[in-house]
Amino acid sequence: MFKSYFLDRCILHIKKKGILSFIKNGINHINYNLNPSKIGEFPFSFYFKKKRILNKKFIKKNLLKFDDVKFDNYCNYRLNTAKIIENPIVYSFGIGGQIKFEEEISRKFKNAKIFCFDPTAIKFIDNYSGPKNINLFPYGIWIEDKKIKFFHQEEDGGGAITNYFGSTHQIEIYHQCYKLKTLMKMYNHEKIDVLKMDVEGSAIEVMNNILDDEIYPNQIAAEFEFAEYDDIPKDKMEKYTLFQEKLTKLINRMKNLNYKCYNNPRSTQPYAAIEIIFVKEI
Repeated sequence: MFKSYFLDRCILHIKKKGILSFIKNGINHINYNLNPSKIGEFPFSFYFKKKRILNKKFIKKNLLKFDDVKFDNYCNYRLNTAKIIENPIVYSFGIGGQIKFEEEISRKFKNAKIFCFDPTAIKFIDNYSGPKNINLFPYGIWIEDKKIKFFHQEEDGGGAITNYFGSTHQIEIYHQCYKLKTLMKMYNHEKIDVLKMDVEGSAIEVMNNILDDEIYPNQIAAEFEFAEYDDIPKDKMEKYTLFQEKLTKLINRMKNLNYKCYNNPRSTQPYAAIEIIFVKEI
């Protein structure tokens, strides 16, 4: 299936942009994946790093490869463009210092209404002057409506609810967080077309809470991280095993709700996290 998908993508690219564009794109792709300055590490180093090896095995066992040429790149994520309506409502959590994913959606869908949330990106939010249909708010997402403790390395840097970053992030700051259900009520939305979450280690809990509230976005791009470091010491293996068990249960829950669960391959630092594109079969 994957070979057929890859061939179909190549044919589609040639039809749309020509053979010279296809060759140039192929050369750039090879250069990107073999260039340490591009991928952020020595090529294929994931073959030697314990967490990457385990993540790769998990992905192979539990997730699909893309099987539809209608999947397009949206910065670091892929979405099935054919399943996005002309005026989609998009919620994005965890923006850090850039929102290229959201800007790409805005470029392709001029009538999109895009809502971005991150309590640790206040400077970026205050200084942002991009498309008018992208709205930024200094809130986080969690399973309760309350101020939640985040771990930071520095006061105005990124942070996480879980101490995902370990000993390097010891500054504790409380930020206002809301359930997705609450935010949708605040902004008068009954449904979401696209949901993106890059929330540094808390996506499993948040996604289960979203499903408990019977909210089913058409497409979800989510990143599931265990830790920032690649090594897993013996005393952390039990915790990593529990992480895999929780994620497996969530994936099975999504499948039972008629979602296809695809692996979203990373170009930089492959298998450092498990990234999934959930697509609801309508």
